[in-house]
Amino acid sequence: MIPLTIISGYLGSGKTTLINQLLKEAKKPIGVLVNDFGELNIDEELINNEDSLTLSLSNGCVCCKLNDDLGISLEQMKELNVEAVVIEASGVAIPIKIANYGLSWPGFRLLGILSLVKGKSLKHLLSDKFVSKTVKAQITQADRVLLNRFEQEEKDALSELTEDYLTEEEVGSYWNLLFKEMAASSRPEITEDNHHSIFQSFVLETEKLINIERLESYLNNNTSIERAKGWVRDEQGKTWLLQMTRNDCNFSISNYETATRMVLVHTKDLDIKSLEPVYA
Repeated sequence: MIPLTIISGYLGSGKTTLINQLLKEAKKPIGVLVNDFGELNIDEELINNEDSLTLSLSNGCVCCKLNDDLGISLEQMKELNVEAVVIEASGVAIPIKIANYGLSWPGFRLLGILSLVKGKSLKHLLSDKFVSKTVKAQITQADRVLLNRFEQEEKDALSELTEDYLTEEEVGSYWNLLFKEMAASSRPEITEDNHHSIFQSFVLETEKLINIERLESYLNNNTSIERAKGWVRDEQGKTWLLQMTRNDCNFSISNYETATRMVLVHTKDLDIKSLEPVYA
């Protein structure tokens, strides 16, 4: 039986970074199934794994559309002789739905759900009428919670939802964090919810050059944008990796040569026409 762990956590909580830390430590092959929200799967290209061991789960949020894509990918993993598999759920996924699916797939042993929480975003997310239900579900349905980038008040806020969490400083081994048997909570049946209808995504793919400062201003001034990520090509022909969350908007120079490809996840309709001034 192949150990299977689900990695959950809200948009920008650090799931891809955690997987890359695991892969750097691992001495045996690990399969990774990646599910971005939206039509453009950025995280798959940001994971430093052998190509054949990282597969993209397409067709939107996998917890909303548990379809053949997930089952086919799990079957492929069985043929690749991997030591273990992680599923990186989309940042808006309800993890228990994926867990219930993983419990029944032949050849796999579900160890549990690890949810990541970025402390500096937590209080704001919990008070947001659009996303608080999703964030709470990701925390309370987890068997293990990892807290990063936090202050004491954010630890206190998390403690009101769960006592079963640890911080980055307490992680001695990423393998043990993800694949050591978790004290699995009961897996309740999930009634139908409409969390997926709260979130929308917009993909921008263009050969036009982008003015970074104008793009950053657009992202910071549109409060309905929960997450933006991808690659941006500027006026000098340089490529930048964009990683934007509620609290941060970072552009870092990238060696990856590509035209602009980015995805925006948002909770309200965006004025796409107002994006036009970002083109150089």
